[in-house]
Amino acid sequence: MEALIELCDLIAQNPLQFADKLSWICDKCPPPEYLSAGSHRVSRSQLNAILAVARFLSNCPYSTDLRPKSVVLEFLRSVPQSFTQSFWPLPFNADSVASFFLDFTGYVSKAAKASPDFAEELSSFAGEIIISAIGEPSSSVARAFLAGLAQNYVPISSSDGNRLLTCLIDQFSAHAVSVTCTPKELLIAENSSSQSSPLSVNQQPLTNCNVSSGNENASGSSSSVASKAADDASTASSRGVVNGPHHVYRSSADQLALSLGLNDGTLGAVSSAQQVTSFEEESVEFLERQEIAFKLIAHVLENVHIESALLEQIRLIGKKQIQSMSVFLKIRKRDWHEQGSLLKARINTKLSVYKAAVNLKIKSLSALDSDSRSVKRLVYEAVAILIDAAEACLLSGWRKLRSCEDLFSSLLIGVGQIAVARGGQPLRILLIRLKPIVLNVCAQPDTWSNNQVTMFESVTKASCQIIQSCWNKERAPVDTYIMGLATSIRERNDYDEQDNQEKPAVPFVQLNVIRLFAELSVAVNKSELVDVILPLFIESLEEGDASTPSLLRLRLLDAVSQMASLGFDKSYRETVVLMTRSYLNKLSNVGSAESKTEAAEATTERVETLPAGFLVIASGLSSDKLRSDFRHRLLSLCSDVGLAAEAKSGRSGADFLGPLLPAVAAICSDFNPTLNVEPSLLKLFRNLWFYIALFGLAPPIQKTPVTTKSVSTTLNSAGSTGPISLQAVNGPYMWNVEWSFAVQRISQGTPPLVVSSVKWLEDELELNALHNPGSRQGNGNEKAALSQRAALSAALGGRVDVAAMTTISEVKATYLLAVAFLEIIRFSSNGGILNGGTTMDSARSAFNCVFEYLKTPNLMPAVFQCLTAIVHRAFETAVSWLPILELVVSVLERATYVGDDQKDRVKGIEDQVSEIGHEAETRDSILTMHTCFLIKSLSQREDHIRDITENLLTQLRDKFPQVLWYSSCIDSMLFSFNDDSSTTIINDPAWTATVRTLYQRIVREWIIKALSSAPCTSQGLLQDKLCKANTWQRAQPTIDVVLLLSEIRIGTGKNDWPIQTANIPAVMAAAAAASGANLKASESFNLDVISSGKCNQAAATVKCNHAGEIAGMRRLYNSIGGFQSSTAPPGLGLGAGLQRIISGAFPQQPQAEDDSFNGMLLNKFVRLLQQFVNIAEKGGEVVRSEFRDTCSQATVLLLSNLSSGSKSNMEGFSQLLRLLCWCPAYISTHDAMETGVFIWTWLVSAAPELGALVLAELVDAWLWTIDTKRGLFASETRFSGPAAKLRPHLSPGEPEPQPEINPVEQIIAHRLWLGFLIDRFEAVRHQSVEQLLLLGRMLQGTTKLPWIFSHHPAATGTFFTLMLLGLKYCSCQCQGNLQKFHLGLQLLEDRIYR
Repeated sequence: MEALIELCDLIAQNPLQFADKLSWICDKCPPPEYLSAGSHRVSRSQLNAILAVARFLSNCPYSTDLRPKSVVLEFLRSVPQSFTQSFWPLPFNADSVASFFLDFTGYVSKAAKASPDFAEELSSFAGEIIISAIGEPSSSVARAFLAGLAQNYVPISSSDGNRLLTCLIDQFSAHAVSVTCTPKELLIAENSSSQSSPLSVNQQPLTNCNVSSGNENASGSSSSVASKAADDASTASSRGVVNGPHHVYRSSADQLALSLGLNDGTLGAVSSAQQVTSFEEESVEFLERQEIAFKLIAHVLENVHIESALLEQIRLIGKKQIQSMSVFLKIRKRDWHEQGSLLKARINTKLSVYKAAVNLKIKSLSALDSDSRSVKRLVYEAVAILIDAAEACLLSGWRKLRSCEDLFSSLLIGVGQIAVARGGQPLRILLIRLKPIVLNVCAQPDTWSNNQVTMFESVTKASCQIIQSCWNKERAPVDTYIMGLATSIRERNDYDEQDNQEKPAVPFVQLNVIRLFAELSVAVNKSELVDVILPLFIESLEEGDASTPSLLRLRLLDAVSQMASLGFDKSYRETVVLMTRSYLNKLSNVGSAESKTEAAEATTERVETLPAGFLVIASGLSSDKLRSDFRHRLLSLCSDVGLAAEAKSGRSGADFLGPLLPAVAAICSDFNPTLNVEPSLLKLFRNLWFYIALFGLAPPIQKTPVTTKSVSTTLNSAGSTGPISLQAVNGPYMWNVEWSFAVQRISQGTPPLVVSSVKWLEDELELNALHNPGSRQGNGNEKAALSQRAALSAALGGRVDVAAMTTISEVKATYLLAVAFLEIIRFSSNGGILNGGTTMDSARSAFNCVFEYLKTPNLMPAVFQCLTAIVHRAFETAVSWLPILELVVSVLERATYVGDDQKDRVKGIEDQVSEIGHEAETRDSILTMHTCFLIKSLSQREDHIRDITENLLTQLRDKFPQVLWYSSCIDSMLFSFNDDSSTTIINDPAWTATVRTLYQRIVREWIIKALSSAPCTSQGLLQDKLCKANTWQRAQPTIDVVLLLSEIRIGTGKNDWPIQTANIPAVMAAAAAASGANLKASESFNLDVISSGKCNQAAATVKCNHAGEIAGMRRLYNSIGGFQSSTAPPGLGLGAGLQRIISGAFPQQPQAEDDSFNGMLLNKFVRLLQQFVNIAEKGGEVVRSEFRDTCSQATVLLLSNLSSGSKSNMEGFSQLLRLLCWCPAYISTHDAMETGVFIWTWLVSAAPELGALVLAELVDAWLWTIDTKRGLFASETRFSGPAAKLRPHLSPGEPEPQPEINPVEQIIAHRLWLGFLIDRFEAVRHQSVEQLLLLGRMLQGTTKLPWIFSHHPAATGTFFTLMLLGLKYCSCQCQGNLQKFHLGLQLLEDRIYR
């Protein structure tokens, strides 16, 4: 069934494309004549097909195919035939039938809501079906069908609605509610029973409830008589229930007595035993049927207009049910005759019936549109009895049952809806009665346990509903309600008059009302509400009972922090000032005599409550102004805390500052550290990191795992700075691990700690003000300075000896240690990404910050040496963090054991691979970001910064060679000097010449290294950049690049670069093709040099010309308003083999009108490419220039559409891409393959996102040449050259005739192709696992059988080149991104060697 559901959902997404699949599912459904026969048993597969078709309709209701609707409607018409067990498959039990009808009716209901036409067809007969099911009270199948309809409404007509209600009332609601009736009411019920009153005790189905439409008059007459009886009963009841306007102010007990017809509130003639007996007479089966009936009636009331007489009957039924609820809930557990699971099942079922009756009551009142006096009286009465029932739920012995909690929630939400809709007096009544219920719930000691939390959520939800709806139109009663609850917070209980009773610490009602107000404020989110509540809380915190440490104070602080997080200016400022002052007061009291006698709540407030409150505020504020203000306040608090902690001895500083760090991290999460920062804020950041380093709060920056330690609440008075600092550097971590994570997050939003003063590092006055060396017991200044220097040297990885730091004071050493922590943690936390946007550009590189320290002139040698070491340590951290893919092995191995069965394991592996792919993409983005920044930093004015930048850039390029082919990096390398604004502002010819020379040297080395590894990809990227430079009309950078390229030679006999990929002959030939040079393969072996600059400049010009042609055609087309494209002449088509490949994979779709130009050109290029293939199949010669021009123009069209982001004609462009990949392989000539290499290089260079798609098509085409025995894989004897001619001289057999196609030409084509694939392997081996796996698939298919290769002598070099590619691929088994496939690589290597 799961597979059928997945297929159904897939069909719903594209019903036209999968119309045949939908028809197949419909064929699986039982035919109408099969259903109408009534004697056939349906199969499980037929039922599954019915469900699938119904699900399709619910997901695609506007399908043009009418058969699914017909199938569902016919089955629904045949439902009465299914009320016998002979209809269902033999394994189907009652639960299976119920599940089927629940799903089926759910799908039908959803489809009817979405399609009015389908709903109209349903309503014409659905009522008859439902009435027929009601007429089968003994059928479990009919009851299951009705249960499904009770959950999912199916539309019916108005006439059927009235008939249906009459049948439901007669069938299910005839059971008398005897426990709520006095003898007088029983007499009324007996007199009215003969008139078919809904209170009749007769439980047999009435004769007028049938599916025949001829009894409508009888039904109406019965309804009229029943309505009269209902009026009499309502009148009799109203004499006791609603007797004058003072009814609503009576107590619950008095109202309950009146509702029962009692005078003195006692049970009178009906004893407790009689009540229990009366309830136990109702079977569980009857209760389930009654619940179904109430739900069906509620659905009909909500969707169909009902006669007033029936509406009055229904209202009376709901009233009697709710009145009996209070009596039922008051019965004690021991009074029941049943016990155990039987009793629990009965209670749960009865409570579900009551919940349905509550919904029924609410719907019946909603159907009353009049505002007459009688309707208002009914509303007052409904509000009173619903509140009574809610009170009974709250006090019942069954209140811990989930069903009782749901009933309580429905009562409060329902009465809230009534009061809000009516307003006025009903609302006032509700709020007066709701207050004691809320206080009663809050007074429970276990309010926040699993048993009571639902009731608390119910009163909270009801209060939110009322306040939100009535805040503007009914403000006065709402204010009274809020203030009435608020007074309970300040109430004092007089325990002196109560003897022998222990005074509780804090009443539960106060604690829970505080939490209630906090949740109300957050849910309602109105400043006026907060302004009403918050002053009461602030007053209690400052002057009331909560001014001293207590549980009440903790709860109030938690509440005010939630209110402040809403971002209302006044409440925010009052709360933050109060909390800040409280935190500093707690700090000042630590260690004093008073702190020894303080309550435990004082420590909890300092360690947990206040820091959690700051975190709530920092996370909740959304206003930029308030976030900036709170950031400044919180950082100021950290500075004050650090300074105050320094005045104390021992490790107390971390205990005080550590709890604030998560809040600081949250408030700095959106702060951009690269913007201009005010000096005051910058100094606060500096102070924070100074204390983080001093107290050892930063995570270790050496290779030591972080260990978790619980929050310290005891303050050690002994210790020294040195051991703390060294342990902070080397680990293990001494504090709460959450503080460590917070420090990492803070580092991403901290600006470089360089203040505005020119002598910011020489002036130690401010640093000395942060530090109190004398506070460390037993330590002198020199000893403390030596310890800090040792910690700094350790943090720098030993790059600077302690002996070289003698001129650095203790505070300066601490500051430099803070800088080291900050800059190293930036890279170790997330690779060096700063806050400040979503794009990963060089502005977000953390190197922006770390280089700022080196721009200060005239630094002390020791300080400069330390700052330089910090830069190198930060770089080392970045390099060690970047290889995320090294973790692939362990992740995939864990994924292998996700589930017990194979399906779970495969799913787990797919999820983990997806996650790894995302991490790899992030890694590449970060690597690009850092590389682009370093390239731009080559133009810095400071010589030492340029030297460091060049050194780091070289290391990064050698460690991660994939940056050589990143498009953004090449852009920065070629054009950053000319784009740098500083080069135009600063008039310094010497500096300009120096920087230009440096750039030219770096660019030359970059291009040489790229060409030596992947010449095809490198030339394609350079051509793309030259095209962009021409488009931007930038003459100078273009000339510079062309001059550089002209100096670079590609030659096998030259020593311009070491022996690398570019020295492989096949790669050389492919590189020549990618450069656009018109060379013959026979000449390429003797080629001395190729002027790379001249060839690539010409190729770039050709590409620009083709782009201009397409753009001109587009402008012309748009200017003349378009024209009809010509149709393809008959007889021209693709070869049989390729035609099947293309048509099978890319079915044609109607093109959109607004993309007719693209569609016209698509058809043209597809037709032309098909002509070339057709000519090659017939043995003709494909004209090189025509084929090259057509492929080039098609490539321009494809890339222009890709850059526009258009989603139209996707199938057509996919087909064009596939043709561009397959046509050179299909033609298999040297010229065609040269064009193919040129086009493929163009595609993967201009659009790197197409790399995997292009390679996937090329791998498929390569494997196709194996199957068709072409070129390198032409293993037949007649393709073996001289060996075929010299038979039987060299081998036995007759001489073979020469093939029509020259095998050497195809082998050379394979050779060019192979050179391009080797180039792609070198370009993607470090960055794209997907493309590596595609190459692995190609090599596995190639080496599967050893006898598939050609024996022609010309194939020898190509064969060994292919083996070389296989060995190079197998050498990647040590790479992290392929270690999971280590075994497969070993097997492939074994095949190659064999």
